[in-house]
Amino acid sequence: MWKPWWMEGSGPMHEFAAALVYIVAVIFLVLLIVIVTGKVWREIVEARRRHKRRELEPSFFRYLTNQGPLERYLPRAVRRSDRPVIEQIFTDLSKVVKGTVRARIRDASERLGFVDHHLQRLESRRWWTRADAAEKLGMMGSEKATWALIERMNDPVPEVRVRVARALGNIRTSDALRPLTRALTDPGRWSAIRVAGILIRAGDESVQILLEEFQKLPFHAKISAIDIFGRIRSLNAVMLLRELLRNEEPDIRARAAYALGSIGDPNSAPDLVAALKDRAWAVRSMAAKALGRLKEGESIEHLCAALGDQQWWVRANAAEALRNKGTEGVDALLAMLDSKDMYAAQQAVQMLQESGVLDHLIERLAAEDGAQRQQALEVMAKLVKLKRTDLLTEMAHNHPEPSIRQRLAILLGLRVQPQTSG
Repeated sequence: MWKPWWMEGSGPMHEFAAALVYIVAVIFLVLLIVIVTGKVWREIVEARRRHKRRELEPSFFRYLTNQGPLERYLPRAVRRSDRPVIEQIFTDLSKVVKGTVRARIRDASERLGFVDHHLQRLESRRWWTRADAAEKLGMMGSEKATWALIERMNDPVPEVRVRVARALGNIRTSDALRPLTRALTDPGRWSAIRVAGILIRAGDESVQILLEEFQKLPFHAKISAIDIFGRIRSLNAVMLLRELLRNEEPDIRARAAYALGSIGDPNSAPDLVAALKDRAWAVRSMAAKALGRLKEGESIEHLCAALGDQQWWVRANAAEALRNKGTEGVDALLAMLDSKDMYAAQQAVQMLQESGVLDHLIERLAAEDGAQRQQALEVMAKLVKLKRTDLLTEMAHNHPEPSIRQRLAILLGLRVQPQTSG
């Protein structure tokens, strides 16, 4: 009868091999039992949590949409085993709700002891526990956690510091946001981009703190603060930004102009028009771009003048700004085709072509309205005079409308193709 190799023979080596096989088999069997048991146990726990969530969730929704203490809406007293489920419900809701509903979540979290629990975890020796605790405290938004989180701003682990900063940004009180504005001053320890993103999410609350702290900030932090003002688009920062247009640093002036354009207050137009004559081309360029975002028409004349600037970026932004002004701006670009300044005229052509205005005018060459057709012909003649005939030449050969091809060919001095009768 055949036997496995490890059952054949005798002696110490045979006994050692047999024992080794048995040990390995037992280990694999134990591991299999542990894995299967663990999976079954996790499924049981998850099933229980889903059942508890279905039981408790309606009560919490009633609490969040009404007034009064939490106990009034619960079907029974909260048990220790309910706490993970309740905290998960609050965590999920905190990601999507604001205002009074968020305040109700904060009050319930404090009343049920969740805040105190995570404040204890914030002192853990394990950094991942501290990071998780900071994140949970931020979602709860409890002011009670402010000072403990501020102390953790100096945590030796960067990930903990980042989550602490986010938590303070979610709390959004003056005490919570002020340390974040100061974090902008320490680029070696903090990522300015990350801190700026947190302050932007905090909105107008962070604007007020930055306005109070602005003069104390170093240069690089002022740059970040100006960018934050523009991203938040708060009218509260407009007065400071207008003053910064006269700052001695060109980078600050340029960023202030850009921020004013992002905010879009039309009352800033006179200050931006003055910045079109700044000695630094970057400031002139950003001022032109900003004026294109304002809903006013008084700056059109000044933008037309900027089309003749020696710097290409200034001319390009001025042309784009005129296009953004709507019909009045496009009319101004068309008028600039007659400019004696070759830079201005050429930049106007470029923008009219990029914006599709020239394509629209070419279509008018076949219009039944004589006035529209004549206007289009006059514009085409100006393009020929400026030697900007690339688009016209292409249309003269490839446009599907024979009458348009014929008129363009005559303007360009090309051989006229006979029209085919339909």
